[in-house]
Amino acid sequence: MPSFRSMMGWPEEDNATVALWEGFTVNGFNLGAAISAVLAGHLLVDRHGRWPALLVGSLLFAAGGALQAAAMNTAMLILGRVVAGVGVGITSSAGPAFIAEVAPEKIRGMLVGIYQNNVCLAIVAAALLNYFVHDLEVGWRLSLGLQVAMGCLVCGGLYFVCETPRFLESKGRSAEALQILTRLRSGDEAVASQELKEVQAELIEEQQTGEATWAEVFTTPYFRNAVVIGCLTQFFQIMTGINAMVSFSGTLFQALGVAGIVPSLIPFVSFTLGNAVGSFLLVDRAGRRVLLLWGMAAMCVSMMVGGITALAAHDPESGSIDAVAGYVIIATIVFYMFAFGISWGFGAWLYISEIMPLRVRGKAVGLCTAMNWGPANVLSAFLTPQMIASPMGPGGTLLFFGCVCLMVIPFAATCIPETKGKTLEEVVPLFRFSGWSGFRKFVKGNWQGGLGYVEAQYAEYADTVPTSK
Repeated sequence: MPSFRSMMGWPEEDNATVALWEGFTVNGFNLGAAISAVLAGHLLVDRHGRWPALLVGSLLFAAGGALQAAAMNTAMLILGRVVAGVGVGITSSAGPAFIAEVAPEKIRGMLVGIYQNNVCLAIVAAALLNYFVHDLEVGWRLSLGLQVAMGCLVCGGLYFVCETPRFLESKGRSAEALQILTRLRSGDEAVASQELKEVQAELIEEQQTGEATWAEVFTTPYFRNAVVIGCLTQFFQIMTGINAMVSFSGTLFQALGVAGIVPSLIPFVSFTLGNAVGSFLLVDRAGRRVLLLWGMAAMCVSMMVGGITALAAHDPESGSIDAVAGYVIIATIVFYMFAFGISWGFGAWLYISEIMPLRVRGKAVGLCTAMNWGPANVLSAFLTPQMIASPMGPGGTLLFFGCVCLMVIPFAATCIPETKGKTLEEVVPLFRFSGWSGFRKFVKGNWQGGLGYVEAQYAEYADTVPTSK
């Protein structure tokens, strides 16, 4: 927005210096989120519960939004970005874990999908708001100030939300855990009791070995396997281009010579539609693995086609791209956003919330969330404006992300076991391997469909779990 660029002291046209400061502005948020995601998982989510974490995170988000809306200089704006980022780091660590722990396994994927679908709807709403207030002197303050209203809305909504039965059971509050779980299972106490017994069995095993330390997270193969795969999943979710499309789509479309609200909105509407189809209709039918694998393949094809088209149609003398090629590129971005929405958009968050053992869930989900907000988002936010402003241009930028997608396909094919239809206690054994031979067996099982490997691992694990009376 012109008024925002004036406050920041930026010229009308981007250059290398402005691109660097754009990266700092975006990354103030990302760094705050990355640091808080790691610390909150252990110090807040595991110790005090998912509900308090959501409350504290929402309050910080609102406070950060107020600082940004009232910013009088660059330092105050970036400080507000950091504070809001700390809040979002907490909520993005606690939120998926909360949903996974209260949801029945049959609709767990759909509920995490609703979480991500709200993100999609908010992106569309934000694009509309920014368009209509673009030329107002206080337009950017209205856009950033909306965070205050959203944070306060979540705080009010938490009045109707309970703590998760799993956390209550881990703190010895069994009667309260059963009462809440029964209510969450439509009053079926028999189903709730059976599910609570499975949680108790896992807790007994964990209590016998004590609380996991940070050292154990990294040195115990069974914990480390899930954490490494979860961190890579979160890293690849961002580094395959989605935040580049969301945060810098305006810059990208301007470089392509495309203007107007409709072309700017269509990719985000496609993202929302894809997320709705994937989370509501497919994830609990087709499974997580299928969507993550084929979704990444579709993302790769769309980025490759868009990048090659942009490079081929670029006029080196005028620096422009003809209109037909521009709309072809937008079509590939729309397809990319749909493919991401139907698979990795919600799937990456769902997957990390499902695969972590309860004993390290807070630390592990925090680490994975930090990987998303930290290295992945920071790299993406710094690289994208620099690539667009460099001789690479839009075409080279799209091609770069297409190549990253290509490298992720083998990972999705070999390192992501299916978790559809399994309780969280049944998912844990899927990652119980150690050494090179165990990893080869793990990869082979996933490559061949994984059924025999999954059954064998669960049977082996079930024999080692103490039963509870």
